[in-house]
Amino acid sequence: MALCIGFAIADPGANRVFGGVVGAMPLIVLALVVIPILVAIAHRPQRGALLLAALVPYYGLLIIVKSRPPFAYGWKEALALYTLAWSLQKTPKKQRLRRPLPLVMQPILLYASVGVAWVVVNRSVQAVVGVKVNFFWLVLGIILWRTPLNTRDRDRLVSILMADALITSVIGIAQQAVGHVYLQGLGYSYNTNIRFTGSFLRSFSTMDNPFNFGFYLTFALLFILPHCLDDPRRTRNWLFMLCSPVVLAALIFTFVRGAWLALAVGCAYLAVRRYRVFFLAAPFIVIALFVLPGNFSNSALASGSLQQRQQGWAQNLNKAVAKPFGNGIGTTGASGFKAAAVSKDVVNVYEPDNQYYKALYELGVFGVWFLLLMLGSIFRAGREHERGLHGEQRAWAMSLSAYILGAMVAGTVSTWFEIFPNDLYLWFMLAVVVSMTKTSERTSTALV
Repeated sequence: MALCIGFAIADPGANRVFGGVVGAMPLIVLALVVIPILVAIAHRPQRGALLLAALVPYYGLLIIVKSRPPFAYGWKEALALYTLAWSLQKTPKKQRLRRPLPLVMQPILLYASVGVAWVVVNRSVQAVVGVKVNFFWLVLGIILWRTPLNTRDRDRLVSILMADALITSVIGIAQQAVGHVYLQGLGYSYNTNIRFTGSFLRSFSTMDNPFNFGFYLTFALLFILPHCLDDPRRTRNWLFMLCSPVVLAALIFTFVRGAWLALAVGCAYLAVRRYRVFFLAAPFIVIALFVLPGNFSNSALASGSLQQRQQGWAQNLNKAVAKPFGNGIGTTGASGFKAAAVSKDVVNVYEPDNQYYKALYELGVFGVWFLLLMLGSIFRAGREHERGLHGEQRAWAMSLSAYILGAMVAGTVSTWFEIFPNDLYLWFMLAVVVSMTKTSERTSTALV
């Protein structure tokens, strides 16, 4: 190595070659990491789904990466499509013939068909982006239905959720310590990433805003805690329970009240159904409301945002009622902002902050009706699997029921189901639960 370096210094031509190799070193290292991963996924597509679940919480870190290529943000979709391609090849024909689609797919397809109809009718960038934002991550459901997770995969998924929840929570709390000026220096933007409630900075961790982070932590807790309570003696589980106050503190500092509401509703469901220990948390929450400093409580419980939502609903009600078939998918909320960014239009995008109002505004009466049918069917699927499964499988089903119930309630004050990574994890966990059959267990193990 020393001789090579000395030769490069002595010879100008070799120096250029050596400099080119050094400059390309990041790409070489990336190739050495990426190629084995792609090969592993090709051998077993479940690994691609687990990798996606593990990496998605850190998607917001791309914001502070300098000189990133324009296609960098598409890594999630690229990984999903690559995994999908291999999952279509890995499923035996005999399995496909004897495994009918779950009944929950019917309302999901009806809801998606309304959005697709807008693409056919309008043929606009806005409609295409709207469908992509709302329905792209259904591909994860296809992947996990064709190549289901086995018991070991699901156990790894719980470990992944635990690690990600703790890491992102620590980073979220650290943001409170370093302050908004430091975060702005890293490359984050005010009013987009850096936001405030009163005088308090809202933590967003490794994501792009506090709402995504808050909803993610709610999802993680509702799926992790039942597994911890089912087997509290396992080292991994009691360690997470010991660290859970860190996750709750990070969730509090997001100041996302929709996430708080969803967690409360989900935990209440779990308490009624099986885990009575959640009832013990209620007195501590009440005490905390009195112990917290006045300025924190005032900021956390301020009613200003609710009043703004109500004004927006009233101002846009005529537009929603005047068009019973909707104003077009991708005209509001996150999909509207994305469509405006893609088409580079400078427009004021309406944020309804209500999933049902958004469906009525964009997709009309049929859209909101099929949305309600879809959510009700997902909840029913969770309940049916609760009764038909046991052990860790039952914990997954109960978590799905609790999560969808909390999300349905929180959907009255947020566009819950289009906020990333909520949409991704919804289809991911639904597919995990509905594919839990003896057939899927044998098949997934055979693909190891």
